[in-house]
Amino acid sequence: MKKKREVCLLMGREMKLQLRKMKLTAILLFLVCVTFGNSFSQVRFSVHFDKSNIRDVLQTIEEKTDYIFLYKDNIFDFSKKITADFKDAKFDEILKDFCDQTNVSYEVHDRQIILKEKQVVPSEGEQPQKKEIQGKVTDSSGVPIPGVSVVIKGSTAGTISGSDGRFLLTNVPSNSTLGFSFIGMKSQEVKVANQAIINIVLLEETVGIDEVVAIGYGTVKKSDVNGSVTSITANSYKDQPVLNIASALQGKTSGVSISNTSGAPGGTVKIRVRGPNSINGGNNPLYVVDGVALSSISLQDINVNDIESMEVLKDASATAIYGSRGANGVLLITTKRGKAGEAKIEYSGFISQNKLMYKYDLLNAVDYATLVNHTAGTSIFDNPQSFAGNGTDWQDMIFRTALTQNHQLSISGGTEKSRYYISGNYTDQDGIIVNSGIKKYSIRSSIDSKISDKLSVGLNLLATRTFSHNNGDLGYKGSPVQAALTFAPTIPVYDDPILGTYHRKDIGGNTSINPFMTANERLSDGWSNSFLVDGKVKYKITDWLTFDSNIGTNMNLSQYANFVNKWRNPTNPSSGKNFAESITWQNSNVLTFHKIFAKLHDLTIAGIAEEISSKYNTFSASGTGLTYTDLGYYNIGLNKNKSIGSDYTNSALLSYVGRVSYTYNSKYLLTATYRADGSSKFQKTNNKWGYFPSMAVAWRLSEEPFIKKLDLFSNLKFRGSFGVTGNQGIAPYSSLGLMSSLMYSFGSTTGSTGYALGNPDNPDLKWETTKQLDGGIDIGLFNGRLNVTVDVYNKNTSNLLLYKPIPEYNGGGSMLQNIGSVNNKGIDILLDATVIKKGDFSWTTTLNYSSFKNKVISLGEGVDMIYADTYGDGLMKQPVNVIKVGEPLGSFYLLQWQGVFQTDAEAAVYGCKAGDNKYLDVSGDKAFGYDDRKLSGSALPKFQWGLNNNFQYKNFEINIFIQGVYGNKILNATYAAAAQPSSDVRYITLAEAGNYWTAQNTGSIWTDPTSKTNRNFVESTKYLMDGSYVRVKNASLSYTIPDRIFKYARLKLSASAQNWITFTKYKGFDPEASSTGSSDINNGIDLGAWPSPKTLTFGINATF
Repeated sequence: MKKKREVCLLMGREMKLQLRKMKLTAILLFLVCVTFGNSFSQVRFSVHFDKSNIRDVLQTIEEKTDYIFLYKDNIFDFSKKITADFKDAKFDEILKDFCDQTNVSYEVHDRQIILKEKQVVPSEGEQPQKKEIQGKVTDSSGVPIPGVSVVIKGSTAGTISGSDGRFLLTNVPSNSTLGFSFIGMKSQEVKVANQAIINIVLLEETVGIDEVVAIGYGTVKKSDVNGSVTSITANSYKDQPVLNIASALQGKTSGVSISNTSGAPGGTVKIRVRGPNSINGGNNPLYVVDGVALSSISLQDINVNDIESMEVLKDASATAIYGSRGANGVLLITTKRGKAGEAKIEYSGFISQNKLMYKYDLLNAVDYATLVNHTAGTSIFDNPQSFAGNGTDWQDMIFRTALTQNHQLSISGGTEKSRYYISGNYTDQDGIIVNSGIKKYSIRSSIDSKISDKLSVGLNLLATRTFSHNNGDLGYKGSPVQAALTFAPTIPVYDDPILGTYHRKDIGGNTSINPFMTANERLSDGWSNSFLVDGKVKYKITDWLTFDSNIGTNMNLSQYANFVNKWRNPTNPSSGKNFAESITWQNSNVLTFHKIFAKLHDLTIAGIAEEISSKYNTFSASGTGLTYTDLGYYNIGLNKNKSIGSDYTNSALLSYVGRVSYTYNSKYLLTATYRADGSSKFQKTNNKWGYFPSMAVAWRLSEEPFIKKLDLFSNLKFRGSFGVTGNQGIAPYSSLGLMSSLMYSFGSTTGSTGYALGNPDNPDLKWETTKQLDGGIDIGLFNGRLNVTVDVYNKNTSNLLLYKPIPEYNGGGSMLQNIGSVNNKGIDILLDATVIKKGDFSWTTTLNYSSFKNKVISLGEGVDMIYADTYGDGLMKQPVNVIKVGEPLGSFYLLQWQGVFQTDAEAAVYGCKAGDNKYLDVSGDKAFGYDDRKLSGSALPKFQWGLNNNFQYKNFEINIFIQGVYGNKILNATYAAAAQPSSDVRYITLAEAGNYWTAQNTGSIWTDPTSKTNRNFVESTKYLMDGSYVRVKNASLSYTIPDRIFKYARLKLSASAQNWITFTKYKGFDPEASSTGSSDINNGIDLGAWPSPKTLTFGINATF
């Protein structure tokens, strides 16, 4: 450990020097920028007006400056004439004189001057009359809009419209202005004056092209996006009982594949953007929350109820801004913040009932006992019929109907100067396997303050406490899921139910133990404390220059404890604990120049300097031979055999970024980005630094006169991009030759610990590099009611980080090298439409489709195929996945099962008999073995899709969300373990396999378990199944209670069902489940995987 730490310090010396330089550069840059002052007040020019009309005056001023005026015609009396004479006067003096003559006020934003009607201020001692204002808010079709924010401008007083669109405000000053706002609608302002009833019609935002989306270190109007970026708002999953971000995203956008590989509470989720790129470098996308990249905490730690919107960056133009971390795509998460107005209190909660989706059809106790006697060739059970009605259904024993409850309470509000948002969340989720569950507590707050017209600050705090109980996968032999299918149904749960004495062992030497006992007596607990702190400062140096600084940290403090009691291991109980600490610091400084020249040229230039530092350390202690078990895992010192371990890593990333965005006449768009990343994970200076350029162009044809004349498109844009991103997803010190321990002895049986060089170092190791080309089109039709986005991409990753074996004569082991390449190409399609909107009824739908083809291009000189790890703990004796040139990552490599032999003559050639398994003899040696394996498909789907429909009639709303996956394969080893005898399970339990082949039953595909010549291979296509499925992920009905029934809050009730309908040919518990977690190499293996449940949910939402 001392050696490792010394090496780390040597590697980090250069990086620390660079970090100090970056900090100094950022400070000097900020100080220089401040000296620019207020450019608006420094502009000087001469004008002369003699009874000129208002429009001519404004046009003259625009021509003499780079500023443009924005205003509504109704604020001016255009019959009024303007007279003025200024020589070399300041701009603000000229503008003040104009405003005095026209009775308007102004605000300056960048190069835009917004003119507004001047508010009448009562004379001293005069108080404006206060009154009661009521009214109704509807859309253009006359349908009431509930939840519209109605605020008295310049104050915190306000309300929201009820379910019937009506609102009521008291004590409203007659000289005030009311503001009406709602997501997806154009905001409006109305003067009160002498009105008592104000009815408002809110219009929809056209296509949402003026909507602002996050793009990384900034925002941009949706109309100006020229990369592949998809936005998802909380409305897309508002009536679904989602507990994590992955569930909220699943099936909602194209180009993103999400699988719930484990149905355990807080279980593993696999997210891929446009396919896997890397073998060892990791394929998870980068997650960024409010500008802070997550490293020490996981996506599961973020409360999904606090999310305002999410943007998925997919092409290189969008992701290259994140350089070495952008190769696998980027997920930008924007959390909810306070809004000016009266305090808003909101509660949302639901309770769900969760149960198993599917059960295996297993032999009952009578049929099992009969088949055991047949297989053994003797009467293991004297009277199988005695078990009639007395057998044990082990699936029913370990799976249960579980409950989940989730509660969220938030309060938000503030003024124009200061806003706040505070929320708390509690989740209690029981697993569908007995004695499992998770509890999560989180609290979040955000404060935004505008100190002055130039300076604003913000602070975000998140704290999450998670307690998990028995949620991990025990593996094949220890899995209660696997054992529930193979354990004898003739065995009772308890030998003595009164004393609670379990019947531990299976019959006939089977290695599995009582699955209910395994689950019920298990004690594996985890505690996790996660924190995310983010402070922001924004300083508006001039109208066209802004400086943003962001410093944040995300950290996780966790511990895990495990205890194996005497029921689970009578001869060798054990216990252990692990403590881990992970902390990541990030400082980002952004200088942004934005200016519009001559109303045609919109130019934005951003310069970014960023540093990230991550530290991780852990300590573990464990032992076996526990002498006293009553204290569980709090007694590690009482183990006879003890071991301790520790680890420490430290890494840093230093980055400089430049981005230029240019738009001409809102038609032609160009974005160019260049990022330089320096990583401490590589040795040589030249290899430490990676350089990642990108460029994107777009053409908005809908702004061209010849397209406008068609009166067809509300939006039409062609996009194209190319860029380079990187991947440094390897452990710190991977490029170094580290020491490893070994045991040795000198002339005796006593062993001593020694150290030798482990894997050799590689000073030439460098970044993986991904080059991506993307072409896209955005189409809007029927005034924005139909929108289509199509992207075609081609992505090549080279310099793959791979471990290459070293010959024994060179010392053996393996070396991490840059060899090989992988290609991903595909198409993404996203369609959203307002199908019907008439009167009180509306129907909106969103459809997304993604297909991609993954191919290994190279594995280095002389290497055509690499075997993956062997899974199965004895059930499978050889790897079932390979990495092969010309094929997708993690392809299956299996024996080709061809049914069963029908005649002895045909079977005798292979040393078999009729009824035995028949495989393709690839090697041609007239025998079946592992040399007969060949490529057999992939776990990667050919395409996937999602369809989300919302139907609304008055206060009722229905949501139906369907997801589909097609073309992937799954090796169902769980099914195989129950279907064929093995050294672990001697007697089959699968009902289907009990109908074995005989001379009178030649249609069966199952062999007689008594055959001595039959060869059973789990590593065969007999157990390779089609993993395609179509699933109704959510069906919900909600109802908003009218205000006339309940006046104290806006109440919404909902009932929903998740995963209740699935169409699939897969014969396992769940086609989404996987025993290999997030791996893309060992992929598509179901080996006692924890299935996802189907749920019934009832929820309530109340806004006060």
